[in-house]
Amino acid sequence: ARAFDYPDAAPLPARRMRMIDRITHLDLEGGPQGLGLVRGTAEVDPEAWFFKAHFHQDPVWPGSLGLESFNQLLKVYALQRWPVSPDAPVRFECPAEMPHAWEYRGQILPSDRRVSVQAEITHVDEPGRLLRADGYLAVDGRFIYRMRDFTLRMRS
Repeated sequence: ARAFDYPDAAPLPARRMRMIDRITHLDLEGGPQGLGLVRGTAEVDPEAWFFKAHFHQDPVWPGSLGLESFNQLLKVYALQRWPVSPDAPVRFECPAEMPHAWEYRGQILPSDRRVSVQAEITHVDEPGRLLRADGYLAVDGRFIYRMRDFTLRMRS
């Protein structure tokens, strides 16, 4: 398995929208099904823009950005599995016709310290460059999101 800082280069998100600081574990053959496992972390910044914008006088890390952190793990995995040249145009899609599930029990607050996210790859369509994964998001060791059947397609 490899560990590295979350890449800064396109097609991955710019710093302002990045929900992962570091990939702590990336194994293209890991996980329960041997299709891949990726983990990442982010330090909670109480000054982050979204805390000021989400819920007046009751700031939380928006749930949609928690899901985005999961998608950002899948993007890193996809780029490792299907490398492209730095100048190649790449686009990621979450196919609307492929349902997913998200269970959510808790919030990320400005007083929290670290978010951890894990994706276990459950299906790979090589010709279609499509991934499906299950995973979770935890904050300071408390598991607060569970994601199932999230799908990401990479087009280049």
